Amino acid sequence: MNLNPNVIWRKGDGEIPERAKPVVESAQDELLLMSLQLPLEIVDMIRSNASENTQTIHDYISAIVVGYFKTAL
Repeated sequence: MNLNPNVIWRKGDGEIPERAKPVVESAQDELLLMSLQLPLEIVDMIRSNASENTQTIHDYISAIVVGYFKTAL
């Protein structure tokens, strides 16, 4: 682990500390939403639904995709 008090975690340090996980998950969720290039109304709906279901955006979108493929088979 890094001894600098301003650095919480760096790649290669092992598992992400619990206090850093919400920040990392939030950043990953925002990157996912940006990469999908969806209209703002849809992005807001995804955020709202994920929040209501107490899920990360990643988990919410994953559930939608898995559900779609299960019904397609």
